[in-house]
Amino acid sequence: MDTGRRHAADAAVTLRAIVVDDHRIVLDGLRRLIETVPGWQVVATCERADDALQILAEQAVDIVVADLRMPQMDGLEFIRRLRSHGQRIAIIILTADIADNQIAEAMKLGVNGIVLKEQAPDTLLDCIDAVAAGKTYLQDQALRSALDRIRIQETVHTPGLDLLTQREIEVSRLAASGIRSKEIGAKLGISPGTVKLHLHSIYSKLGISTRVELANLASRLPKSTS
Repeated sequence: MDTGRRHAADAAVTLRAIVVDDHRIVLDGLRRLIETVPGWQVVATCERADDALQILAEQAVDIVVADLRMPQMDGLEFIRRLRSHGQRIAIIILTADIADNQIAEAMKLGVNGIVLKEQAPDTLLDCIDAVAAGKTYLQDQALRSALDRIRIQETVHTPGLDLLTQREIEVSRLAASGIRSKEIGAKLGISPGTVKLHLHSIYSKLGISTRVELANLASRLPKSTS
């Protein structure tokens, strides 16, 4: 982890970023690239996602640029933990490749932009600029096509949604947001074991087997009556 700062006057800083990637040479290159823009500062580069979580808990940052594939904690798990802690910071995923289900989960988690590593360096700068202005950035044609496929799938009725009990709907919403079974149990006043039983029933009714699939269905869950 590197928390080096510029010697230039901080008063001119207009955007503060943190970059997370498990390759040091990538981190150094991204720092140099981002700081070619006047007023943009990389306040920290982290090879481990948990180091980034610690920094983000201690200081204000405008944008996080994170790799998707990292050891110990991958990019999506890193983002889930950020969101579960109430962090609404802007997030950009920078990755070599990404599957449709990962794009769907990233969108559910409120990721603001996705850039493929094969794209030109200026693409990342354009993405940061757009995201800093409050926009969502998904420019690559393959990414846009994947998002279109996801939207089409979301319009198709999923059998089993109307079979969920009120408690299963509550558990589904919390699980889809990335919260762990222990935390779900604490929120609902039930044991982690009971949460797992509910999840088993939910998966059986919906014909799915993972939380990623559940996250993809989150927008179609029935409204709670409580």
